[in-house]
Amino acid sequence: MINFLKKTSYILLLIFILLFPLLPSYGKFSADIFIYLLLLIELLGIIFSSDERNKFRKNIKTIFLKDKIFLSLILLNITMYLSMIVAFNKYVTLSNSIRFSMYLFIFYIISYKLNKKHITNLIITFLSSSILVSLITVFQVVYIKFIGSNIDMNHRIASTLENPNNLGVYSIIVIFIFIALIINSKNTKLKILSSISTLLLLFNIIVSQSRNALLSLIIGIFIFAILYNKRFLLYSFFVPILLFIIPQARDRLLAVLDLNQNDSRLKIWKITEIMINNKNQLLGLGYENYSIHYPSYVDSNPSYFVRESLLPLHPHNAILKFQVELGIFGTIFFLSFILLSLWLFYKLIKSIKYTSNYLIYLGMIVSFICFQIMNIIDCYYGPVKIMYSFFIVLAFLNNKLIREKFQ
Repeated sequence: MINFLKKTSYILLLIFILLFPLLPSYGKFSADIFIYLLLLIELLGIIFSSDERNKFRKNIKTIFLKDKIFLSLILLNITMYLSMIVAFNKYVTLSNSIRFSMYLFIFYIISYKLNKKHITNLIITFLSSSILVSLITVFQVVYIKFIGSNIDMNHRIASTLENPNNLGVYSIIVIFIFIALIINSKNTKLKILSSISTLLLLFNIIVSQSRNALLSLIIGIFIFAILYNKRFLLYSFFVPILLFIIPQARDRLLAVLDLNQNDSRLKIWKITEIMINNKNQLLGLGYENYSIHYPSYVDSNPSYFVRESLLPLHPHNAILKFQVELGIFGTIFFLSFILLSLWLFYKLIKSIKYTSNYLIYLGMIVSFICFQIMNIIDCYYGPVKIMYSFFIVLAFLNNKLIREKFQ
């Protein structure tokens, strides 16, 4: 029975990783059903198998005594639940705290329940799913051209990611893994497939019209070159040159200098600063309660009004988000997660530098760094598909850390 449950759990996880970017984030047809089934199977294993109970106890002990990344995330999640005490809308806080726990559950399964072969298959499935997302992007662009429109700020592409910015972030999370495969693979067919996939993801980033994604791509390419081989820095300049040749990419990159667009971001940050200073430094406003309080603070500070239709879900900066919603403890645990992850990943790439899979994990680390950079001028610690993508890649890295005994 236990072997059956393990095989079923593994198959469900593969299906989930393949389908979550393609299915709706919410509703009866979302990928959540696979999470519930995985959780049920995990509970059945713990209840009916003494070996599974012993493994579970051992894993929990490892998490709390050695796994610094996981522990910091658990503490951050606990802070989310505790913020219900001060939250105006406790249901929003509770439901989103549970959602974050679901991310951690997937993170746990991949980090602790799978061997090297399983991880390889999961990576292949994860990358295959991104190709499907990219092909849907192509169809959407063809349709827009068919109706006589062009890709611009009025016609941005979201593919199945539900928001154009999300498509840009998702593509950034995946693209560096494909770039690593191009360099690392000795199989000609795999090189060609990885090259085509990289171009498709680059296409995603351009047609999403995300300034943040375009900037992160340029920064990420330079980081990849520095960490891999500084001789590749010269080739890195090809990417910004190419992007400035393409009109849609050039226009969005130059929009970074647009004072009107930047002014709205600065006003949101200023309102957030007022929220934090208004007796909310210690406990915050409650997880995911930022948008509930934003209108009243704008009414009290009309000089920071942006426009009537704007109701930001977050303060467009991850650190500000956790500080304003969770208080000082949320900020401490979030920053601990980032810093501990970077430290452990640095140790990892130094240790495995001359192994066959070094570049694949380097690509994932660059994805992690770029994701954090994107959260400086926006906040993507929220969209369901982005969070699943991020935690899946993070879990691949954590699984490697565990197998290399860095925890």
